[in-house]
Amino acid sequence: MLFQRGEMPEAPPAPAGTHEVGDSDLPVLVGVNEPFQQQRLPMRPGRHSLGRQSDNDIVLQEPSVSSQHAWVINDGGACRVMNLLSTNGTWVNDERIHEATLKEGDRVRFGSAEFVFHHRDHAGVGLPSAERTVRWRPWVIGGLAVLAVAALIRVGLEVLA
Repeated sequence: MLFQRGEMPEAPPAPAGTHEVGDSDLPVLVGVNEPFQQQRLPMRPGRHSLGRQSDNDIVLQEPSVSSQHAWVINDGGACRVMNLLSTNGTWVNDERIHEATLKEGDRVRFGSAEFVFHHRDHAGVGLPSAERTVRWRPWVIGGLAVLAVAALIRVGLEVLA
């Protein structure tokens, strides 16, 4: 079954008073091979077009990806991928699909661009140790700066007393 762009509803607006979901709470596709290795594609609620063309929601500049390759759909946390008659196909766990519901750890390939699906983006999990270090380094530096300022204030107060 094929759909036109306007036939599937976009994500409804969030009700008033609710907090915005952080990227770490969203399902994510994580790149496996170059040039997308470790690139994270958070799957916000709704339907998102994916392809090589610049008017797609998710643009993958890779020759094996069709200009309008697939849709990725997050329907209340249940995520699906739907091929849009792409030349090189959409594959889930090495099986060519037209539409598939994604499960934790599924390997999803658009042409030769390969990703792994996770229900939540656990920041730093599975990243090389150098990338994990970058995530905590600003917090350590900030904490040390706060301690240094507190020590200077204490010394200043002792001098005044």
